[in-house]
Amino acid sequence: MLDGDEDGPLDDAVVVQALDEAAVPYLVLRRHEGLYVLLADSPPALDSLAALPRTRAGVSRPFTPGDTLGVPRREACLALTRARASGKPLVLCGDDMTDRWLHEDPFVLHGLVDHVLGAVLRYDTEHDSTLVLSTLTWLERDRCTEEAARALHIHPNTLLYRLRRFAELSGRNLSSTANLTEVWLALRAARMSGRLR
Repeated sequence: MLDGDEDGPLDDAVVVQALDEAAVPYLVLRRHEGLYVLLADSPPALDSLAALPRTRAGVSRPFTPGDTLGVPRREACLALTRARASGKPLVLCGDDMTDRWLHEDPFVLHGLVDHVLGAVLRYDTEHDSTLVLSTLTWLERDRCTEEAARALHIHPNTLLYRLRRFAELSGRNLSSTANLTEVWLALRAARMSGRLR
């Protein structure tokens, strides 16, 4: 599934021209939520998608003719969401597809976000702070405090303070596997539902 990047909407004609020039077989279908492109599972086909200008692409796992398209469509949509969030031009399903464990219903996603992150999101808004962003950055960097602090342009001790404050406000102990999983899924739900960028 393809969509435009932050610079503007996707130009379908540019996509078709680029795929023609790449000489890879394809099928294109425009739906209101985006542009679907069926390609062979091959490095040249993926390279042609990654090379498209001003485009974000989410790619499902390979499927065989005759299979239902519901699962590949959802995988491509989730991968596209990850591409948008990460700024990458192309994300493959399987490149950490935690989102597939989340419910499709936006009301369920909002409920999860409110339940797990609500107090921290309110605190961040009221105090113009970045506890949620700091926690997300730390988790995205596999809980490496030094790397996350560098990415946030703060001292590691400042990040540790923010993580403790996040834990206090959320009531989630970030050293507990169950709590950490719940926080990670809530952060992903917040991204999927547009409540976190």
